[in-house]
Amino acid sequence: MKTVVSCRWSNRGLSQFTDGVKRSRRIGTVPGMLLFVACCLLLTSCAAPNVDKRANSGYLSVLEKWTRGGKIYENFETKVLINGTYKTLEFRESYAAEYINTFILDAEKGDKIMKGEMEAPKKYHEFFLSIHTPNAEWSDLEKKEPIWALYLMNDTGDTVSPLEIKKVKDKGPGIMRFYPYFTEWSAGYTVKFPLILPDGREFITAEAKYIKLVLTGTPGKGELVWNLKP
Repeated sequence: MKTVVSCRWSNRGLSQFTDGVKRSRRIGTVPGMLLFVACCLLLTSCAAPNVDKRANSGYLSVLEKWTRGGKIYENFETKVLINGTYKTLEFRESYAAEYINTFILDAEKGDKIMKGEMEAPKKYHEFFLSIHTPNAEWSDLEKKEPIWALYLMNDTGDTVSPLEIKKVKDKGPGIMRFYPYFTEWSAGYTVKFPLILPDGREFITAEAKYIKLVLTGTPGKGELVWNLKP
């Protein structure tokens, strides 16, 4: 098996799809145009302020910055699709702001969400993973004897194993909104890694150039690489 690794995920495909839908819906009559204008006025008058600033918030740009995708294939046939988001402090802040805006949380609840996201990186390195494969067994990372080994590697060759691998049970629009590459045909996981190596050294230092998330097993090997330096 061969592997394609470290491709940056992009939401441009979603934008192109949306543009295509818009182009296909032409209004060619005066009554149709009047109905369109009336609907726009109705939607504008009913919309609450700050309900959806998704395009202006920059969340999708931050998501794209910290998301990588890869493929494991055999004989030119894709066997596994992997997407992963490294939940950095920058990502968490943008995610929390998007979450608060989406669900129109009050100040108390919003502060709680933001505080939780800001505190998490002090405890562990966390990733959101989406695995898509026609073989359900290949997407199961919670088995006692999984088909894959998963670990995180830094630029000096040190590796750490997960502290926790937790499968995402909810596949509703609530989570798919924040991770558009995660679909009902994928298996989603949150994976946490330690901050400190067994010898007491910091796993990701301020001088680290990159980190690498490695998924390896009998079907093949996939690597997602995040460059930490410009």
